Amino acid sequence: MRLQLNELGRASRGFKVSIVEGALTVFGVALVGPMSIPLLLRMGANASVIALYTAVTQVSTPPLQLLAAALLDRYRERRLQLMVTFAGASRLLWLAVLLAVLKGGWLGAVVAALVASNALGLFAGLAWTDLIADLVEPARMGRLFALRNTILGFVNIAGLLVAKLIYDSMGYPSGYAVAIGVGTAFLLAAVPLLYMYGDPVKPKSGGAVGGLLSLLRSREALRDSAAMAAWAFSVNVAAAVWNYHLYAAFGANESWFTTLNLIGGVVGTFASPPWGSFYDRYGPRATFLLSGLGIVLVPALFPLLPSLAGQSALQVYSTFLWTGFNLAAFNYAVAYTHERRHIYIAVYNLLPALASAAGAAVGAWLYNTGGVLAFYASALGRLAALAALYRVATPRGASYEELRVASYLYPLYSAGTQALHLALLELAMVARVAYAAAVVVGLLALILTFFTVLLSVLRF
Repeated sequence: MRLQLNELGRASRGFKVSIVEGALTVFGVALVGPMSIPLLLRMGANASVIALYTAVTQVSTPPLQLLAAALLDRYRERRLQLMVTFAGASRLLWLAVLLAVLKGGWLGAVVAALVASNALGLFAGLAWTDLIADLVEPARMGRLFALRNTILGFVNIAGLLVAKLIYDSMGYPSGYAVAIGVGTAFLLAAVPLLYMYGDPVKPKSGGAVGGLLSLLRSREALRDSAAMAAWAFSVNVAAAVWNYHLYAAFGANESWFTTLNLIGGVVGTFASPPWGSFYDRYGPRATFLLSGLGIVLVPALFPLLPSLAGQSALQVYSTFLWTGFNLAAFNYAVAYTHERRHIYIAVYNLLPALASAAGAAVGAWLYNTGGVLAFYASALGRLAALAALYRVATPRGASYEELRVASYLYPLYSAGTQALHLALLELAMVARVAYAAAVVVGLLALILTFFTVLLSVLRF
């Protein structure tokens, strides 16, 4: 951690501001974000409504991503202003959610506000991702983003502790009203800090349609997007009904949700630094494989753990692995070096968004017809998707750290190759000597046998 803090000292001013802004945002999100599905459940939503909300959110993402990419490409020199404007509008909609809670109903209004907030957030998020990549040196990307995640993770823990206190002690609707009110205040207070990022590059705008079409025809972009889509589909088969199963089958209440959120925040915070270092050293493919193999088991274990203690243990296990996978997925996208990186990111997210919506619909159908079968189907799908993802992912963005490790390993590799070569020569020599010895012993045995028989005949 000390070395990583030294890395932060050499980071750009904009990246340092992003940590302060992120702290306010993360604290606000900790109060409102994780409890959005429980809020809908408390307002009377059933499994079909939750799945429909998830599907609408996800199916609207692809066209919005493309629209955001086209808008950003057209006005890319103003990406900072676009980010601030859309982020502010997205966060203001939480005031509508607060009003609905205070009025004691309006499930449809809350769903609409959450969907609209997500839509506006997509525009802000694409501009943020494109900008933040220019505030970090590629060779230190894994460590700096892991450090940022760690710092924000501690803030998230504080926010989740406050959220747990509010939701557990006040319940519905009072606890939700207080938490959403305070969380929204923090989210809005962070908006001016977004503008303080600055834009060190100020890239030129392009021809939106031409740039979009060029990457839509890009084999690399479509290949990466398709691989992530297979993964997103399999994950959302279970994710669409995960919280509903906790609520309806296991009897989860606000205490369950806040406890699991808190555990996830703590584990994710401490898991970020080792995953960041691992990513910088071994690249995206190894990170995808190591984390993904463990994630495959998560939905298969979920139905077998109907207690809070069991779900807490599963949360520790899954959060550690998801921290590595999400870090690899994010860094893999922003490490794209083409001048139209922002369009690549939109295309990169295009097919996964469609697949997520389809996965949510399939998951709801499987759950309504076969119950926990949906979770086991998700596990099998993740295994197949991981194989595809590992196959197509490239060692993009080789860093100084990777090259340095390779420089250390090459002499060992060279010496090992020579040692193996000599060992094989010696082994061949030993084999020849053993063969010669065996032949000699065999011949002596034959001669000895011949003379023994001969002497027996002569005596007779």
